[in-house]
Amino acid sequence: MRNDKLLPLPEMVIVGPEDSCRVAAFAETARRLGAPRVTIVSYLDAMRGGCEPPRPGSLIRLESPGGCPATTRALLKAGISPLVADGGVPISVAEIESLACERGEMLHPRQWFLGLRAVLRDLDARWSDAEVHWMSLSDAIIAAFDKTACLKRWSQACLPIPRQYSGLTTYSQIRNAIPDRHARIFVKLRYGYSAMGAVALEWRGDRVRAITTVETTWALGRPRLFVTKRPRQLVREFEISWLIDTLGMEQIVVEDWLPKARWESRPYDLRVVMIDGEVCHVVGRANASPFTNLNLDARRMSRAVVEEQLGHSWGQLTSLCERAAAALPGAGMLGLDVLVGPGCRDLTLLEANAFGDYLPGLLYRGDTTYEAQLRPRQLSFAGHRE
Repeated sequence: MRNDKLLPLPEMVIVGPEDSCRVAAFAETARRLGAPRVTIVSYLDAMRGGCEPPRPGSLIRLESPGGCPATTRALLKAGISPLVADGGVPISVAEIESLACERGEMLHPRQWFLGLRAVLRDLDARWSDAEVHWMSLSDAIIAAFDKTACLKRWSQACLPIPRQYSGLTTYSQIRNAIPDRHARIFVKLRYGYSAMGAVALEWRGDRVRAITTVETTWALGRPRLFVTKRPRQLVREFEISWLIDTLGMEQIVVEDWLPKARWESRPYDLRVVMIDGEVCHVVGRANASPFTNLNLDARRMSRAVVEEQLGHSWGQLTSLCERAAAALPGAGMLGLDVLVGPGCRDLTLLEANAFGDYLPGLLYRGDTTYEAQLRPRQLSFAGHRE
């Protein structure tokens, strides 16, 4: 619970790409709310050890490293050794240097994640003696980013999640593991984000179709995968099989494709922003496609509309989200994606997003998501390494 005793903000250190709109927005908010000093440390400088440890008492925010080609390459390099240790085959330094890193391109997400995990753990170890506070601990960010690990925690806590089909990496394995004549399945990248590598798969007997956010282009005889805002429908089984098998090499989550409640004839789910374990900002995301991510131009539903839609189930939502956040200790902020079933009675946890608070214009009690985390008060910091 928050302690509303008003106190000045401490000095802040934001770790993230220097040209990130997220970093810029959070830094501006921190300065406006009275932080005496805001220092931005790029992931590149943090990895090179080219930055001084934060001053004692500083508040540390670990921001999303996405959107910066140099950071992407550095994380891929950092992921080489961990991927080898994990039994994978990484791309080499030379191959990494040759990557175009275009906007929306999916670049070896498993190696990228393992690199991010190594960097966050190294940074945590190097700053552990600095007597600093963390808005979210690195271990919590890592656990939230790994969909398989996160869903396992929720399952062990007896929280509702879609039925999972573990150990599947190919299209043929999925068909063999789910022999039903009619099935609806969701396939996601284990380490994906922003609908990266998402596939809604359905078959009726021999007829199969897939709706996906993946767009494929070819260059020099090799495929390049991008996230598209306009989901594509595939009906040729060999094409669907190739896509699933390609995604499976990066590790995938396979789960039931559950029906959603509708608002103005569109299926919707919810993004719930948890701050210090409490439900704060809530936005509904309605879209005609199976993918409701706001970056795919889903329509926003206000918190008031969501409360009206849920009715008596609103209390169920807050309780579920509080328990979900408690299963990821050390996360000062989480973006939770929650599916609302038909009739608004059944709620199902879909995934967590450790960087899920970038929602410009969304207010709760007059505060943006950043202001709500930084109002001058004694925050319940996620962690203080003694």
